[in-house]
Amino acid sequence: MKKWVPLLALSLLAAGCEDGAPEQNRIEVTAANPTSDGLKALSELPRYLGLRRAIIDTGNRCKKVDRGAYQEQYKTMALWTAHCTDTGDWAIFIAPNADLQVRQCRHMAELGLPACRQTGGPETAPAAKKS
Repeated sequence: MKKWVPLLALSLLAAGCEDGAPEQNRIEVTAANPTSDGLKALSELPRYLGLRRAIIDTGNRCKKVDRGAYQEQYKTMALWTAHCTDTGDWAIFIAPNADLQVRQCRHMAELGLPACRQTGGPETAPAAKKS
C-alpha cells in the first residue's frame, strides 16, 4: 500500500493543473483628462474653436473648423478629430496633463495610429425648414 501513496499524490497534483496559463484578472485604469472632458462639455462652436486652437498652437494652419468630435481613448490620450476648411482632416491627441499632439489624418496609418473616423458636420445635418 505504501508504494501507491507517492503515485496517488502525484496524480492528485496533476489533476489540479490546468491546460495552459491560468486566467488573469486585468484592471484597466484610465487617468482623468480634464482638458478633454472640458471640450466634451462645450457646445459646438466653442468646441470647434478649441480644436482649431489646438491645431494652430502646434504650428499648423487651420482657417476654420467646420466639424469635429471626440473619437476614442488611445493609450493614455483622448483622440479628437477635426476638419479644417482649408487643410483637411486632423487628429488631436490630448494627454491628461493637457499636452497636445496633432497629426494630419492622412498620415495616421503610416505612423501606426488609429484611423480617423468621419465626423458629423454641417453637410450631414438635416436641411433646415423654409418658412
